[in-house]
Amino acid sequence: MSRAQAASASGHDNAAAANLSPEEISVQSHYVPRGAIASVTQKRMALEVPGSNPLKVLGEMPGVMFQGNDAQGVDNWSAQLFMHGFQQSEIGATLDGIPLGEFTYRNYNGLNPIQAISSENVARIDVSQSAGAEAVASTSNLGGALQYRSSDPKDKRGGVISQSFGSYAAYHTFIRFDSGRLNKTGTKFFASYMRNDTAQWKGYGEQFVQQVNAKLVQPVGDSSEISAFFDWSDLHQNNYQSESPAVLAALGDRVTDYTNGGISGYEKATQVALGNYPASYNGLSGKRDIAYYDGGTNQVDYLGGLKADLAITNHLRWTTTAYGHGEEAQTTWTAPTSEYSNMVDPSGSPLAEVVKEPMIRRFGVMSAVHYDIAHNHLGAGVWYENNHYDSAHECLRGAECG
Repeated sequence: MSRAQAASASGHDNAAAANLSPEEISVQSHYVPRGAIASVTQKRMALEVPGSNPLKVLGEMPGVMFQGNDAQGVDNWSAQLFMHGFQQSEIGATLDGIPLGEFTYRNYNGLNPIQAISSENVARIDVSQSAGAEAVASTSNLGGALQYRSSDPKDKRGGVISQSFGSYAAYHTFIRFDSGRLNKTGTKFFASYMRNDTAQWKGYGEQFVQQVNAKLVQPVGDSSEISAFFDWSDLHQNNYQSESPAVLAALGDRVTDYTNGGISGYEKATQVALGNYPASYNGLSGKRDIAYYDGGTNQVDYLGGLKADLAITNHLRWTTTAYGHGEEAQTTWTAPTSEYSNMVDPSGSPLAEVVKEPMIRRFGVMSAVHYDIAHNHLGAGVWYENNHYDSAHECLRGAECG
């Protein structure tokens, strides 16, 4: 082959190689640094059983654990959230900036998020898995913060009706109406009603809650708005029995209170209260802890807030939120009188029912300014809350409080 022919062949090979599509391997990952805020959206929450506690979705995140006794996670006695070793009494929670307080059972300064907003109306939850920011209105956000954001009313008029059914007489109803834009300024609102009812999957009783939510949004100019949110929640639950690994090993996973809707349940509870324990209780310490006749929660909450989010300039915003919350509750436990050392039983009954009636009245206001300059975000604000908590209680069925 001549030198000219070799050069021609080499040029042909180079041209052919240039026309080939190169192979590419692409590897992508998403890294959320510790302490950053991650969001759980309504799209993800909608994959759960209707009416489920959104905290169940958070339990799928690394470092977060949620546990509960019922399939939907709505039993407020047993529901527990842990985040990187912190328990829920050390985790702050807000709804559109309104402080929800500690979302533990019978808290003194707020309410559980499931009683503040229906799961279908939650647009997203912003989760901070380290100490919550100073801007989060909470006194318990050492272990992180959950910032619930309610969905806005839709621009187009319409509505949603959904009905779900399940085992153990479970059904969930959700109805929502969106007004759409009512005028040129963009005024819009939504109102919704939710009802969730199911029987306990073990034992006798129900898990019932109904709720009304409403939200009004009034745009002001191009980048400001005034909004108002309202919530009414009515909860009635027969709470599940407490359990331990030792109890589960000895009695199985069907341990429940003795109440069964008939006289036989009361008779069995009376015999156990007299010390006539079943043979399966042998070897268990704290037998009285699993000898309850019943336990229940009745709770009504009202929550409302008015928020102004105003753009003063292109770099300066001013936000102010005023809110109020009222709660009336009643919690009951019927157990052997020996379970409570401060009881005197003049009637001789081995059972006593303890009724506690906590009440919360709180209102507050938050105001803050935010200024953006270059790559910096500066903010300063103030939070004031007046909280009145009262936990009156009495002992019934012949027992007197000492």
